[in-house]
Amino acid sequence: MTIHDFNKIIYRVSNNSTMRFLNSRDAYVEKDMYTLACVVFNIERVIKNGYKISSVQIPISYETATGRDIEKIEILLNKLFKFVLIENIHVVIKQIDTKKNRRGILPKIENYDNICLFSGGIDSLSALLNSIKYFKNVHGLFASHIDQSWGVNIVHNLIAKIQTVENVDCSIIYVPEMESRGYSQLRGFLYVLCGAIHVRLRNSKNLIIGECGPTMYQPRFAQFDTVTMTTHPYVIGIAKEIIEIFLKRKVNLILPYENMTKAEVMISSPYEKFFKYSHSCISLRFGKNDGNCYGCVVRRLGALVAGIEDTFYQKNPLGEIRKNTDIDNLSSLLSFSYDMLINYNSMPYFSKENIVDYDKKDLFKRFSIDNFAALYIYQNNIGKLNGYILPIYNEFISRIGEEKIKKRIEKVRNNTFKPNFKKFVP
Repeated sequence: MTIHDFNKIIYRVSNNSTMRFLNSRDAYVEKDMYTLACVVFNIERVIKNGYKISSVQIPISYETATGRDIEKIEILLNKLFKFVLIENIHVVIKQIDTKKNRRGILPKIENYDNICLFSGGIDSLSALLNSIKYFKNVHGLFASHIDQSWGVNIVHNLIAKIQTVENVDCSIIYVPEMESRGYSQLRGFLYVLCGAIHVRLRNSKNLIIGECGPTMYQPRFAQFDTVTMTTHPYVIGIAKEIIEIFLKRKVNLILPYENMTKAEVMISSPYEKFFKYSHSCISLRFGKNDGNCYGCVVRRLGALVAGIEDTFYQKNPLGEIRKNTDIDNLSSLLSFSYDMLINYNSMPYFSKENIVDYDKKDLFKRFSIDNFAALYIYQNNIGKLNGYILPIYNEFISRIGEEKIKKRIEKVRNNTFKPNFKKFVP
């Protein structure tokens, strides 16, 4: 990769015309937050392309740098790269003069007390609907990668449907391409910083991040598994510190579903009928829920336990195995869930690390029994489980018994667990 190609990727932002408002004379802080977030996200893309990065410069305007602890931002970003990418990248914030590039006055933007990140998936949809009930004054925000136009269509469709029952607005902020090089670990940081842009623009108090606990604290099923860190508490904590340096004030980052399973999140939503229009697949490239990926599997199992009408999936790893159906994610999840409930003390530490470090044993026990409860519902009411997962299911039933599963299903469907909108990132 040439230095030209390197810079072209690293400093890539969105070329969507709706982002031009960030070039106004009054939006220099917002523009600098946006640039920093995009550069951080793009660094992961460059590393995935096989390029080694030892240092990086991030431009910030003189106006933003004045009176802000820029050195602390550099230190925090270095910590972020070490934790997420296992790379020691020296970050230098370069102060530049951007006055000549800024044009016009920032258009008037309506104030909202609360910004809710919205992706069109199960958790964020439920968070948006619940936050409207809890706070009333809520604005949704979707960060859309410019190469994933299907996401915009899904979000527009969902917002239009929600507006038939609730008065809600949602903005779209465009961010660099996701590309097809696997999962991006730093996209969560990117989205939270984008949320902070609207926190400043709309003079908001709270930024709501709707993610269920098992995703935030996702464990490794095998020693060298790559698991999502998009909303890992360490990543969110660093994002909060950087946001508060930029904004020069405290901002509440709220995690209402941090201690809830997918099934509990779904049943807690005031409007269940919209879930079938949402999207949970790891990729938005085709606008469909494939059914094989981890996100689709967890969603499908959660919907079965909650008893909620789900979306259409291209493939069904639970039932008869057809061409291109992959059960790896399902079987790994079931093995983990079985051990979590039957062999917890014997589990390897790499599978329990997040659970132990963040005291989430009860959460993951509920999550694990949900996964087998979903199989129980499928086997008894929908169709026959495929022969690959039937042995572990039968073994689990023989060890736990049907009554515990039935009680868990009843507890979930009675909406026992509620979102906590007072759960702030410290």
